[in-house]
Amino acid sequence: MKHIPIGLTVLALAGQVEANDALDILENNERINELELPPVGDGEETVDQTPAVFVPVAYPERPEMNAVWDRLPVYENQNNRWVQEVSLMGGYEWGGSWGDARVKGGSDTDLDTTRTRRARLGARMKIFGNTEIEVVGEFAGDADYQRIERIKAKTRIDTSRLAAGSSFLEYGKFQPGFGIEQSKDSSELLTPERSLLANMLMPASTMGVRFSHESGPWSWGIGWFSADSDRYLPGIEGAGFLAANLAYEETSRLDSGSVVRTRWHFDYLHNLDGEDSESVPRYDLAGNLSANGGQAIVMNPAYKHMLSTGISMESEEFALETEFQLANGDESAWGLTITPSYWVMPGVVRVVGRYHYADSNGAGGLFGGMGAGSDSYYDSSPTFIGDEFHSFYAGANVHFHEDKLVLLNGLEWATMKDEAGGGYETSAWIWHTGARLSF
Repeated sequence: MKHIPIGLTVLALAGQVEANDALDILENNERINELELPPVGDGEETVDQTPAVFVPVAYPERPEMNAVWDRLPVYENQNNRWVQEVSLMGGYEWGGSWGDARVKGGSDTDLDTTRTRRARLGARMKIFGNTEIEVVGEFAGDADYQRIERIKAKTRIDTSRLAAGSSFLEYGKFQPGFGIEQSKDSSELLTPERSLLANMLMPASTMGVRFSHESGPWSWGIGWFSADSDRYLPGIEGAGFLAANLAYEETSRLDSGSVVRTRWHFDYLHNLDGEDSESVPRYDLAGNLSANGGQAIVMNPAYKHMLSTGISMESEEFALETEFQLANGDESAWGLTITPSYWVMPGVVRVVGRYHYADSNGAGGLFGGMGAGSDSYYDSSPTFIGDEFHSFYAGANVHFHEDKLVLLNGLEWATMKDEAGGGYETSAWIWHTGARLSF
């Protein structure tokens, strides 16, 4: 009778332990309570076996805010074969900066300023079940800067007989995707202003057509855009420029169990008109004098080849963007931008850092503003020129309602070296404050 419990125990364990372990038990070479058994499954997947699905940060519920934004769709009827949706869209952005640009061998420049950076209003329509139309106007600044920001349509086309995935055709006046900062809408930027090189290389919003395709983790696109940059409706002028994009995106699970979304991109622009293009670059600074030393800006750079490549990573709390950009033509400029961010209070407070480095191959190869309105395309803020630039930014963004109502504050230290030019090296400590409303 004493052998019966042992025999029953062995039979119970036989389906979960190796045969050698059972023999060891029978021979009393191993105690049963010291035997390591495999976990008993209940038919459900373990954490490591479940598909990695990225879940963005959860914003706090604000019913009073949702009541306002829920009114933006003017019309919705998915059963209507002609028009499925009409919604208002736009935004308002205010910015301020305080600081002094100290110029070695020249006069200092006051950077204290506040202004309405952007004031946009438009509408979005969904028609025919496969097409989205966006019309957005810019009303900030004086008449020289008010314009039609974009008027474009995006149609999903059926290419299933040729390849798997989804294909789209965009046409109208819009800005081609180029770089991480440039491709983002201003309401999505983590910093009050884009980096110096991003503003220098951003192409104009102009007439164009673009075909794109998405299949699994891969996406690519190619388009043609006009050399005309009329602020209302550009014409078809010159040979224009070509824009090509390639990206790969994947979602993976770390050993800690957290999910990370990673995206690699490669963007390329080829300017077919050289110095005659009004779209690359999109600004006209020729004949202006710089704020550091009153140096003459003889001509706009005639970039012929421009590329951007980098990797962005995002988890629920932490994100990192890294990007390298290069422009080559009559002048060459290149640079690196690293932008980490972290939610210290998920959905409410996000700390942001950015390091930006830019270099060039000659005197005056870099130029741009400092402080609010540092984009030379939009206003006549003081322009600084040089051949090497460094910037460090640290700040915090307070999200009152998702990404739609945000307050931004941060401190930046920037220096523009001018070793190849007149030697007017410039450095500045700048405090930034900004507020954004988008819908």
